[in-house]
Amino acid sequence: MTVDYDAVILGGTVQGREAAALAAREGARVALVEPPGAVEQQIRRQIVLTTLAQARASQGQTWESVKSQVRSLEAIAYPHLNLDGLATSGVDVVLEPGQFSPRPNLAVTTLTRRLRSRGYLLAPSTAATVPDIPGLAETPYLTVDTLLDSAALPESAIVLGRSAVAIALAQSLAQMSIPTTLVTRGDQLLPIEDPNISAFVEALLEAAGVTLKLNTRLDAIHYKDSFEVSLADGDLLKAQTLVLATAAHSILGPLNLDSIGIHPQIVHGVATGLPVNDRLATPHPRVFACGPALGGYWAESTDRQEVAIALHNALYLPLRKVSFLNRPALLHTRPEYARIGLTADQARRWYGSEATVVQVAFGQILKAHYGSETTGFCRWIVRADGQLLGAQICGPGASELMHTIALAVHQEIPLQRLDQVPTLSHSQAEIIPLMVSEWQRQRWQHGTWRRDWAENWFNWRRTRRRLG
Repeated sequence: MTVDYDAVILGGTVQGREAAALAAREGARVALVEPPGAVEQQIRRQIVLTTLAQARASQGQTWESVKSQVRSLEAIAYPHLNLDGLATSGVDVVLEPGQFSPRPNLAVTTLTRRLRSRGYLLAPSTAATVPDIPGLAETPYLTVDTLLDSAALPESAIVLGRSAVAIALAQSLAQMSIPTTLVTRGDQLLPIEDPNISAFVEALLEAAGVTLKLNTRLDAIHYKDSFEVSLADGDLLKAQTLVLATAAHSILGPLNLDSIGIHPQIVHGVATGLPVNDRLATPHPRVFACGPALGGYWAESTDRQEVAIALHNALYLPLRKVSFLNRPALLHTRPEYARIGLTADQARRWYGSEATVVQVAFGQILKAHYGSETTGFCRWIVRADGQLLGAQICGPGASELMHTIALAVHQEIPLQRLDQVPTLSHSQAEIIPLMVSEWQRQRWQHGTWRRDWAENWFNWRRTRRRLG
């Protein structure tokens, strides 16, 4: 059976369902094709990371209580995106694996259907990358998706990787009084961030009790009742549990993309993401992409703007552009870390002396002391005219504050007008005037041209009056 649609979405992620819901609201005839259970697995992954970040052994939380909380949150997560609701709104939901079929006409085929459309949107699910380490494949390692399947709390753990999942899991396990070691081949935990920010996050993990093994090569992994990890320098790590938390890759193999001229980006033999332009179009002019399939930054993307742009471009003309630089991202540490745009080092390379770094410690905020969460900072990179180039926030409520910053960046709202943004509703709103005040203080401090010019002008005025 062949059916014509305005858009067919090859999903498996929350972003795919969001695109389907948006298309239905706009009156488009849309089909959502996704493998059974893929979205539920992604939602569970997010909930596990958030729940573990809040867990504390010192507060009497047990492994069973954590698992119970995760199950409760799963039952109420994303109620507007459940399949029954999408079907009621007009989305044709097909719970089957799908792939592209280029002949006789471009279509998506499933086990029972052939769906043709004017435009196609890719939002497939992801999975952890399994590195080629001798012995790893033969061991019963865990991932964030299977960690809570364990009957009891691990006695000790080794976490492999430096992804957002690896960092968050290592800190969470250590905070639950589990001896935890984080092992990565990289010499910096956050390789794209400024070195001092990476050092700050590394200090957060070490303060929680995590043993960091940076710039470490693995020779082999063995398992017999417990894990033994042989390092290239001759050391041997032992733990009851091994958690694989390497960078995730998009599951693109089953989609038959090669048949329509789309060749995923390959890194170390793994398809990491889809090649797209600034309109989220793939090399095939009728196929667009959004969500994790875009690849990119290490942290989980929290931006929903790209979903709306990708769907719009699949349905309408003219095509809209998206800025990959301004994709907000979130790291589920405690306190949480959020970021957008340029880092301080990047801004200085691009803009030179025009870029100013403004930073305020969360300890200066009164509400932070009420909750005893005073660790962290708010760092913004600002141009001379007040344009926000980037932000890195580590502290309580960082994700809420970052949504306001993302709005300011997308709408090009200058720093001096940021307190007028009507959506400002987070609990850390008082940090906005502090940041603006610090920015103005830096602009008018001794030695800057504004301060020198103003002093010279007023000195000239005073001299004229005395002489007059």
